[in-house]
Amino acid sequence: MPYSYAMPLNTESNSRLMGGVLHTAAYLGHPFGDSLVRPGQALLVDGPLACGKTTLLRSFAERASEAGYLTVTATCSPSERDLPFGVVSQLARGAWKSPGGLPEVPGLPDILRAAGDPLDQAGIARLCHRLCTSLIDHAEHTPLLVAVDDVRHSDAASAHFLLQLVRRLDSARIAAVFTDDLSLPSSLPLRYELLRAQHLRRIGLGPLSPGQVAEVVVAELGETARRHVGDICAATGGNRLLLHTLLSDYREHGEASQAGYGQSFLSCLHRNEPIFLDVVRALAVVGSALPAADLAWMTGHEPEPISQVLAALTGAGLMDEGEFRQEAARLSALNDMPAQARRTLHQRAARLLHDQGRPATAIARHLVRAGQIPDSWSAEVLLEVAEQVAVGEEASIAVDLLEQSFEQCPHEERRAALQAKLAGAEWKINPSTATRHHAPLYDAVRAGRLGLPDSVTLLMQLLWKGGLSEVEGLLAHLREDPAATDQLHAIEAALTCTYPWLAERRAAPAHHGGSAATRAAVWPRAGTVLADVLTGGQTHDTVRRAEEVLRELQLGHDPACHEQAGLFALLALVYGGRNDLASAWCEGALGETGGGPHVPMRQAVLSAARSEIALRRGDLAEAAEQSRAALTHASPGAWGVAIGLPLGALILACTRMGRHEEAGFHVAQTVPNAMFKSSYGLHYLYARGHYFLAAGRHQAALADFLLCGELLTDWGLSSGCDPVPWRIGAAEAWLAQGNHDQARILVYQQLSRPHTDGARARGQSLRLLAATSSAKRRPQLLNEAVGLFTEQEDKYELARTLWDLSQAYHALGEKKQARRTMRRAWHVAKMCDAASLYEEWLPADDQHHATAPTPKSDTAIERLTHSERRVASLAAMGYTNREIAGKLYVTASTVEQHLTRVFRKLDIKHREQLPTELYVDRPELA
Repeated sequence: MPYSYAMPLNTESNSRLMGGVLHTAAYLGHPFGDSLVRPGQALLVDGPLACGKTTLLRSFAERASEAGYLTVTATCSPSERDLPFGVVSQLARGAWKSPGGLPEVPGLPDILRAAGDPLDQAGIARLCHRLCTSLIDHAEHTPLLVAVDDVRHSDAASAHFLLQLVRRLDSARIAAVFTDDLSLPSSLPLRYELLRAQHLRRIGLGPLSPGQVAEVVVAELGETARRHVGDICAATGGNRLLLHTLLSDYREHGEASQAGYGQSFLSCLHRNEPIFLDVVRALAVVGSALPAADLAWMTGHEPEPISQVLAALTGAGLMDEGEFRQEAARLSALNDMPAQARRTLHQRAARLLHDQGRPATAIARHLVRAGQIPDSWSAEVLLEVAEQVAVGEEASIAVDLLEQSFEQCPHEERRAALQAKLAGAEWKINPSTATRHHAPLYDAVRAGRLGLPDSVTLLMQLLWKGGLSEVEGLLAHLREDPAATDQLHAIEAALTCTYPWLAERRAAPAHHGGSAATRAAVWPRAGTVLADVLTGGQTHDTVRRAEEVLRELQLGHDPACHEQAGLFALLALVYGGRNDLASAWCEGALGETGGGPHVPMRQAVLSAARSEIALRRGDLAEAAEQSRAALTHASPGAWGVAIGLPLGALILACTRMGRHEEAGFHVAQTVPNAMFKSSYGLHYLYARGHYFLAAGRHQAALADFLLCGELLTDWGLSSGCDPVPWRIGAAEAWLAQGNHDQARILVYQQLSRPHTDGARARGQSLRLLAATSSAKRRPQLLNEAVGLFTEQEDKYELARTLWDLSQAYHALGEKKQARRTMRRAWHVAKMCDAASLYEEWLPADDQHHATAPTPKSDTAIERLTHSERRVASLAAMGYTNREIAGKLYVTASTVEQHLTRVFRKLDIKHREQLPTELYVDRPELA
């Protein structure tokens, strides 16, 4: 009966990888005696790919030769399966050339040299009979071992010879050793003859177990490598060849490499039928496991043999149920593939995924890598895929796909639509590169080849880049287009947000905001919200509509205008004093879907909005960081006229932080002239005015502030929320020049406005009004301003107002109150990094108390309870025990007890030594 034997694991270092395959003296002794295989018997070594069958076969051959036997070997290959007598040729040459070998069989040399006439089946049978007889006769004098590797790949003629030899083994001094993988099908009668032979013994090889892998890893890499055993098992599946090369890679590179691991993986495939390579290449292109039916469609093979191949790859440990164990293997399979074959597979993969309704991003990747869009793909499908990809974070893939589609499209109108989509996709990466499409797209609009939605998108891009002549021409065309009537109000409103002097005031349509045409594009509707804020101020309705726009953008609507639409909606909230909502959208839903490195403009816009919010909260370091991020995600050139927003925020933050040299560097940067005709230029002018004010250039500062007011008036935006508080800036410039009357006029103008600018602007006005008022009135005005800035969480303005309040108390002779308020002002200024303030405020005798480091402050602060920290935070800001008790709704005695415990935990003696880190930016601490 056939005999199956599981190979033991040898303890020798080289034997560990092969599971004992080199330890074969017990199998081939001399004489054969009771060995596993002896004359008259056949041994079949069965196992999956790269599990040691070939090495064991060679070991048998070497041991047999050492024992004095004539050993002849042959290796079968799928590529030589159609070569008649290919295996016989290898065996015969080995037999003839060996010392004491066989004499040449008559007629065989001519056949092997293809010099004789082709043989029919009878001729092949006679020739095989003569060769078998010759081997059997010679074996009477010298025992013979015939070893054939991968016997299932042998040619038909050679298989006929081996079949005859196996049938005669029991009467000859010949042993035969074959290797095969019985899990794969074979049509050769030889296999079935072997399996039914009484004199056959079998050895079953397979992947190493985790324990055996661990033994090899420790032996090869040392005990410290034991922690990597799990990863190595997962990467090799116990396959001996992969394990050997992976350990070599670890020694040389610390990870799997294509040159080592990858090439070993490929070598296993190339030794087998072409279907193995075909299946693995298809899987490498797709990048994930596929059912046999899908692989059959991609490769052209039948599903049944593909299932067998997948099972063989898994059984060998080369793959894991159709998944690559290492990326190095997948990349090696891709690189080993001819370019045209790879492109064809990418095309088939794209079609397969599209038919299955898979994500557009995956489909687009294959279409891009296919290099040539197949004719079977309709233009509508390509546009659909490109648009879906552009919505997400794969703008670069959309660009490649649309570029190919555009180059291959022969129709003018379709080319115009593709070019518009291409410009929109490039816009997400870098608006500067999208400008190359503007001229042909502008011509397409004039020629009537571009649809209305794409024309509106082009208008948005031209507005951003400052192409004023093209903007005016495109506007004239749209205003004359009857199809654009429903959207013109929204477009004009969007112009109000960017170039208000270009906008035409017109009544809203009767169903504004509800028609499908008006609601089709998010960008014009976002512009309408911001325009309403600029012209009429913030209302509950504008807040609701702004959040509605942001919610739609969160869901990915209107991808071509996502960035500017989001900026409009966020600025509508910021200008109206709803920094809390704007910040929540930036840090929450929009931040999570704001893209990544693939959509830099979206990240840039979010950073710019964050910087403006941080400025209005007095978080100067955060404002500077976010504005720098905005200018990093997108270059200044990519920002176009909108550069005024992040650049203005950076200039103002640096100025207030006392970094005047850096602020001056940014002021000296070249900006587009068109920026000063846009609403974004107001932010830049306002920031530059404060830089001039800090530099002592009061007239230049006043000119910039007043120019902001003149522009807003000329644009008809003086009745709504001002994007920047220019009147406050101008009043400060007048005060710096000693002109209190002009300053007072501007302050009263600001206060008389119908509360469109919110509590923050009122607080600024009250602070400046106090500067022009009598000493007795100042504390009242300043205390009201302190409450407003505390409510708005504007630390920078709070610090300035507290300082003014301390000076007012000092003027009235209230020294203790003045000193406490001054210290609180210093602490708050320190919190918001306003070095231009706190470095000049604190008297010399207070420097030590306010700035001396607190021992172990970080660790000690963590030991404070929540209640203790709340009390200590307010005390650090200069509040008295009674004031703290009022804010926290506790008794003064409770506050005193909390502070006693705080002083003990922080190892300090006075509240002046409380660390500035205790300040917590929370409304209840105001």
